Amino acid sequence: MTETETAAAVVESAHAEPAPAKKTPRTGGAPMSAIRADIDAGICGFHTSVIAEAETMRKVKLTIETDCPQIAKAAEQLPEMDMLEELKAGLGHGHVYGVLSGCVRHVTCPVGSGILKAAEASAGLALPKDATIKLSKVPTGDSGS
Repeated sequence: MTETETAAAVVESAHAEPAPAKKTPRTGGAPMSAIRADIDAGICGFHTSVIAEAETMRKVKLTIETDCPQIAKAAEQLPEMDMLEELKAGLGHGHVYGVLSGCVRHVTCPVGSGILKAAEASAGLALPKDATIKLSKVPTGDSGS
């Protein structure tokens, strides 16, 4: 290559757009954090405690202790989970809800949401913040007009 061709190649490469930086999720290293969720399921009176320990944004180890025999059965099948896959699956379509739907008969059981909230915060994909559902009776008026 002549000196002129080399100079032209250097100028040409200087004007080329740089390749975009790849954004890859954290997949290794030290644990991110452990998050505890205490879930009182409601009128059934059962309590569930979940400790989620993220090793990465994907791999989250679950420790589930509960008074509920149906949740206990599900817990045996949920020693860990892939949080990014849960997020991609969409509400009610991931592995956690798949396991729960095979073990838990009460469709409005809040434990699945509590498991996912703890895992999400543990993986660093959300800030740890309490979520609440408060139910109360609303007085009804006299409907006869």
